[in-house]
Amino acid sequence: MRRDVDVIVINDWHNAPIALPEGLTKAPLFDDVADIALPPRHRLSKTRTIKLSDLAGEEWIAWPSGSICHDFRLHTLRKQGSEPKIAHTAGEYETQLALVAAGLGCCVLPRLGRGTVPRGVSIVRSEPALRRHVYAAWRTHASRRSAIQAAVEQFQVAGRGVAQGRT
Repeated sequence: MRRDVDVIVINDWHNAPIALPEGLTKAPLFDDVADIALPPRHRLSKTRTIKLSDLAGEEWIAWPSGSICHDFRLHTLRKQGSEPKIAHTAGEYETQLALVAAGLGCCVLPRLGRGTVPRGVSIVRSEPALRRHVYAAWRTHASRRSAIQAAVEQFQVAGRGVAQGRT
């Protein structure tokens, strides 16, 4: 078995684009908006939109160091003029939300695949909006293969449905 992969689905953040290795081609599928999850009784939990600068000094729950989500958060909050305080890390959003519900910090929460939000946790839009771009990628030399073209087209159709229901 050669373990070849024909098409992959990847993502990057609007202010931290991914650099594809030479020989790969990508096509956009959709953008996924992320919101801020605030713990119960947070001072900003009743607001509709939060400026990221309003969250200076907050404790954050983040993905582990070295992950694209962790690095994006650090980069984004530093651009707002504050050094993020990463209080806890968890490698999946369900655990991050449980930590938010326990009052242990805030987290960035993409809308795609968002499960049930625990009672008391407030989900608030951020200003500016936090967006991650989702792409299909494949080897450039295989671009003419009909199976790859068909797969990418179907991902794009599905992506339009996701974007219409989520953004």
